[in-house]
Order: sequence, then C-alpha cells, then structure tokens
Amino acid sequence: MTNPIIRAARVSDWNQFHPFLEHDRPIDSLENAFLRFQNRLESPLHGVFVAVLDAEIVGIAMAHEWDHYIMSGRKQIRFSSLYVKPEHQKKGIGKALFEVTRDWAKSIGATWFEWYASQSASGFYERLGFIGDAQPDPEHPYFEIDFSKS
Repeated sequence: MTNPIIRAARVSDWNQFHPFLEHDRPIDSLENAFLRFQNRLESPLHGVFVAVLDAEIVGIAMAHEWDHYIMSGRKQIRFSSLYVKPEHQKKGIGKALFEVTRDWAKSIGATWFEWYASQSASGFYERLGFIGDAQPDPEHPYFEIDFSKS
C-alpha cells in the first residue's frame, strides 16, 4: 500500500466526500449540502481535509472556529468530524488526518482545540495520548488540547 496524501479538500472532492456524512440525517438536499461544503472550503474559519489513496478519498476530517472571545482573545476550535473507511482503519490515516487538523487549528491562532468522541472512538484518541473527560456525558468523552500551555 502506498501512503495516502493528506490535503485540504477541494470542490471537486464533493462526490467522494459527501458519503462520509450520510449518517447526518435528515439531508435537506444534496444541492444545499454542496453549497454548504463550498462555503466551508472558502471560509478561513473552517478546516476541511481529506486522505486520498490511489485517487480515492479514504478519510475526512473537519474542524471549525467555535468561539473567539471578545475580551480575552482566546480562540476555540472544535474538531467536528473524523472518518476513515473501515478497510483503511488502523493504518495511520486517522492519526494523519487528526494531526493535520490540529496543526491547522494551531496555525490560525487557536488557543485550544477540543472535541467530543463516541465511546467507540475514545480508544483511538487514547492511543494518540489523550485522556477524555467523561463529564457530563460518559457516552461522549470530552478531549482538549490547550495550545497556550505548549
């Protein structure tokens, strides 16, 4: 297997990208979803990344600015999606997508990077060295990287 290319998503990725989000129901229309996808790609407040292997998108990751506090200037980035096709899991693709998304957040001046994970994904993040906080929702532990401490 060759190594996947991890890169920013492009408008031309849409047909391979949207099936990763099919679980996000209801879908008002694919046309409207495509317009929102385009808007995210054009926005400096969103990071949208893909893993490409032999011209096939095998994984995606997304994050967005969650808040930028007026008084403190602290900038919070929410890691919102990470999906790798099952047949490509446990090959480093998820880790690479996570790292490029984390690095994007840091590059745009984020103070902290946060996300919630399902119980089934918690082990993945723990293998990366993160410990989730099960409060207030044990089914979706909370993870955080405070860039101001690094």
